[in-house]
Amino acid sequence: MRAEIRREYLPPGRPRQLAVVLPNVKLPSANPLRAHDRPTTREPVPEWVRKLPPPRPHDDPLLFPKQVDGQLGLFPPPRRTLAIADAGRIRDRPIPQLDLVGTQLAGIARERNVGGAWLNLTKSLARLALAAREPGHRQVLPQTLDDLPSMSPTIAEALRRAGLLVDARHKIVPAGRADHGSCTRCLAWANDRRKVCTACRQFARSHPGSGGCERCQSVQPLAGGLCRFCTVLQAQTATDIDGIALEGGDQLWFGAGFAPKLRTVDARYPPRTRRKGRFVAKKRLVKAAARAARPVSAHLVDPAQTALFETPARDWTRLGESDLPTPTHEAEAVMAEFARYIRSRGWNPDHQRSSTRTLRILVSWLGVRAPIREIDIQAVALLSSNHTGARVTDFLRRRELLDAEDKISADLLRARDIAAALPDSYAAAAHTWIDVLTGQGSRPSRSIAPTTIYNYVSFAAPILQGFSAQGIDDPRQVTKEIIEAALEPLKRPHARSVHTGLRSLFRALRREGLVFRDPARTISLSIARHAPVPLPTDRLKGILENAPDVRSQLVIALVAIHALMPVEITALHLDDLDRTRGRLRIRRKNRPDHIVYLDETTLELATSWTAERFRRWPRTPNPHLLINRETAVNGDTPVSRMIFRTSLKGTGLQAGKLRQDRILDEARDGADPVRLMRVFGISAITAMKYVAAAHPATIRPDPINP
Repeated sequence: MRAEIRREYLPPGRPRQLAVVLPNVKLPSANPLRAHDRPTTREPVPEWVRKLPPPRPHDDPLLFPKQVDGQLGLFPPPRRTLAIADAGRIRDRPIPQLDLVGTQLAGIARERNVGGAWLNLTKSLARLALAAREPGHRQVLPQTLDDLPSMSPTIAEALRRAGLLVDARHKIVPAGRADHGSCTRCLAWANDRRKVCTACRQFARSHPGSGGCERCQSVQPLAGGLCRFCTVLQAQTATDIDGIALEGGDQLWFGAGFAPKLRTVDARYPPRTRRKGRFVAKKRLVKAAARAARPVSAHLVDPAQTALFETPARDWTRLGESDLPTPTHEAEAVMAEFARYIRSRGWNPDHQRSSTRTLRILVSWLGVRAPIREIDIQAVALLSSNHTGARVTDFLRRRELLDAEDKISADLLRARDIAAALPDSYAAAAHTWIDVLTGQGSRPSRSIAPTTIYNYVSFAAPILQGFSAQGIDDPRQVTKEIIEAALEPLKRPHARSVHTGLRSLFRALRREGLVFRDPARTISLSIARHAPVPLPTDRLKGILENAPDVRSQLVIALVAIHALMPVEITALHLDDLDRTRGRLRIRRKNRPDHIVYLDETTLELATSWTAERFRRWPRTPNPHLLINRETAVNGDTPVSRMIFRTSLKGTGLQAGKLRQDRILDEARDGADPVRLMRVFGISAITAMKYVAAAHPATIRPDPINP
């Protein structure tokens, strides 16, 4: 070393004399090795050594490594074995409050009259004590001083004077007691002295009695055959979206004060499921992940694909909602738009889940690139009570995604069923007859109401069955005498209805060329016509005031005051009401519209109903004046005639009787049939009938009028 300082190096090849050190062998004092080259005076430090750069700060990161402030230790730190030399390993580390402790140590040194060596030693030990503090703490724990190699009382006194020593706590637990800090039942670590945690105590009170757990075989309070530990563990790992389940072991958890801090809710959970607990939210996430992993439906309808033939209705009963394919991006956009549509209409989204389910099934399987058939919407809506299709149909119609089906009347279907049940020859003739009545014959003609068609077929079918039983297998074999023999045993009102149906049948068959002559044309029946009869005044008293609601009062006023027919009232549109002029337009099929001038009572009821209609259904697309809860969501569906039965419930009256009483009451004021035609829009024959009923002495019946 001295040779290096002097820069005196031995020339290469020069031998060096080595020293041999033997244990328990003391070399003589005259040993030249011990006295060789011993300087007599202290040599100065060369200038080039002074110019060398200072050594790098010495800070061993392995000794007291830096920790996160506020970090809570799970277990108490083990006993350290420190040495005085360890202070040199961190001599250049900045230690807060070290100067303050050094000042206190200097004061203690003056009190004890000790030298600088003692002060340097205690400062090194104080450096170790301050460096061993808990992360984020300013004071030193008393048990930390036990790790110092020496002079612990002196360092404790200096820290106490500086206010950096935590006050020692008395031990209230007897010595020798083993406190492991975990619950003996659920093994939750709480770092306390309780053998059973609070949650397990509550579980035991809720489930009294003990038994062997089916999973861990431990004897504890059970719920469904499982202890609390196994119950929570299975609920936690039943849907293991985070991969916390262990193989060959069980995952432990925290308890007591640590549990609320660690029981956080994942941001992936939907906001509505966070209130129901993390287990329910995890199940929802698993279902969403499984749904996202499903492939896109292979049955998406392509609008560019031309249909070769008309396909029947799909059988949706074989498909379940749990195995839906992944919807396309266009389908998801339609679902989101449907949710906005529900909110814009003022509906509660929770009450429209059945409609949302129906739309989800349809768009997941069929897509939204092509219009969806209305018959498929109806089929999905009939799967269960949790599916409805009225709002879905209206929404898709607004977006031009609905392939609407032709409306088929139930009366027409029943008429077809009756015709199909006839013998073969008469069944073909009956179907041809129905085609003519609906305007689908060989020559175009005006169609009649489906209800009338059903009445005709139902009255004529038994007679045709009787013809077949008599051996008359062809309609061309039917003669006038055969029809008269069939009508003779019938009562006159029923015979009149049967005769009307047979006349319509043979007229249609002759028009289509299936028979040569009409045998029912020359048959005439005499019937008694019932004149209109006025209603008693006591039955009409209070009928308007006792109506259940404003809509019923308006219906009664339109019938009892303005003599409108039920089919005319249900067909009224909101635009037909002109409240400014007090007028109401009546739409009539194949006839000119009729204008009704409303009285003050009816106008007030119409205004009240319009306000209530807007309040209950402010955004309904239905243009009709009278709507209800079902028709409010449909595009153009009128209310059924059940509304008249509901409005007149408890009165024993019918809408037709009220209408007749109103026209008859007006005919009593004057025998002018033209006035009745203008006020009520009835025909001349109907007006003369009411005038004759109101004035039987002055108006005689026409002998030519049937």
